[in-house]
Amino acid sequence: MGITDDRGRAMQSGEEALGSGQAILVVIEAVRPAMAPQTLAPCYVPTGAGWLGRRTHVGEVAWDRFFVRDEPDNLRGPGRM
Repeated sequence: MGITDDRGRAMQSGEEALGSGQAILVVIEAVRPAMAPQTLAPCYVPTGAGWLGRRTHVGEVAWDRFFVRDEPDNLRGPGRM
């Protein structure tokens, strides 16, 4: 739905979308600024960290943090702590 440098604001926006019924799942993905290799155009590259938001049975929003590695054999890839 957009890009922001404020995770709290992103979560609040996601909670509003879940509460209104516009979404059943919200994914917030942490990114870093970068340049595209071929064109040097500015872009965003995923860091491997993110949050999944879902409504609970009592109507609240639960957030689960997740990590994604760039390659299965690369133990030092994004998301590895």
